[in-house]
Amino acid sequence: MHSCPTSFSGNYEGEVADFWSRSFSGLRPGQRVLDLCCGNGPLAELMFRSKSAHGVRYDGVDLAQVNPLWLGTLADADRPQFAFHGGVAAEALPFADASFDLVISQFGLEYTDLERTMQELGRVLKGTGRVALVVHHAASRTVQLARDEVTHLQWLLGRDGLIDQTRLLVPCVARSATEAGRRALATDAAANALRTRFNAVQQELSARASRASCPDPLHEAREAIAVLLEATARGGEAEGLRRLEGLAAELQDSLHRLIALCRCALDEAGIGRLARQLGRGQPAEVSALRAQGHLMAWGLALNP
Repeated sequence: MHSCPTSFSGNYEGEVADFWSRSFSGLRPGQRVLDLCCGNGPLAELMFRSKSAHGVRYDGVDLAQVNPLWLGTLADADRPQFAFHGGVAAEALPFADASFDLVISQFGLEYTDLERTMQELGRVLKGTGRVALVVHHAASRTVQLARDEVTHLQWLLGRDGLIDQTRLLVPCVARSATEAGRRALATDAAANALRTRFNAVQQELSARASRASCPDPLHEAREAIAVLLEATARGGEAEGLRRLEGLAAELQDSLHRLIALCRCALDEAGIGRLARQLGRGQPAEVSALRAQGHLMAWGLALNP
């Protein structure tokens, strides 16, 4: 559901599962389904496993180049009904007018230009077509945890954070690979000061983790740094710095993604606007979806 893999298990439980079960139950052989911002097709797989896809043609579009490996587990007769289109924006769909009986999306559409996407959705949807969307709720557990993660990542990457302190320590660790290097380090005041500061940052990380709602990024960064320093002792300073820059890039990517998640999540006013855009004069049903006792998402359904 979000970037903390151990803090919420079960992507399709509770009201989220019920929402998709209702959405797929009305499908009939010969109908077409469009999945906007499909990723690697979790909704397609859910639809197939729920036995709702018999004779249904599925098209999934995503701006990324997707690679749904689960398709390889299907029987040869079932695979052709699923088509994935990478490099396609939801704001510019390569389909004819009135092509689809059901348009779906989960945690993707809200990242697009909603006005343009709604125009395209309305264009490709049949007059009798249905829409089912699950979008990020600004007050959801997912967004709460994402905000917590953002603060951790900003600290890890910030001035004098764990990444900075590791970068300073790497040359010392490389020197410690030899007996002569270890003897020199024992009397090197600057090197010992760096080690003291690194240990202090590790203690601060532990304190942060003990207070955190979602400490996963902190624990994962600590584990990655430990592996990195072991590799530095074996492979030298250049190897350690190469790995460190790769880790920093990964953390920066995660930070950008989580900031986007928080920014794009919809409050009540936002979901109301989306429902009006979607309904085009018809009532669109809005519901707050929960799972395992947590608010997880908005559900938005249009059933003409």
